[in-house]
Amino acid sequence: MDDELLDSILDGEPTPITNGQWLFIESRIDQTSLTTRMKSDILGRINDLTELEAEEIITLINENRYETDTRKQWEKMFRDGVFGHRDF
Repeated sequence: MDDELLDSILDGEPTPITNGQWLFIESRIDQTSLTTRMKSDILGRINDLTELEAEEIITLINENRYETDTRKQWEKMFRDGVFGHRDF
């Protein structure tokens, strides 16, 4: 492997957000229960995010997304204890 290429890879600089990450965040952030302020903050600095920061935000989006399948909504509510300790 070329030494210059290896040096450029390992120079300690964080890698910028990828196009795929940018598109995922941009297209799905409004389908979450995140506050308007959080969404605005994320979108306001999206171009300056590192790849690792983008991964953290993608995880946050996936954990807080609105479920459109009603069965999955019910299952999540059940797991979250919305129905108390009742057995269904």
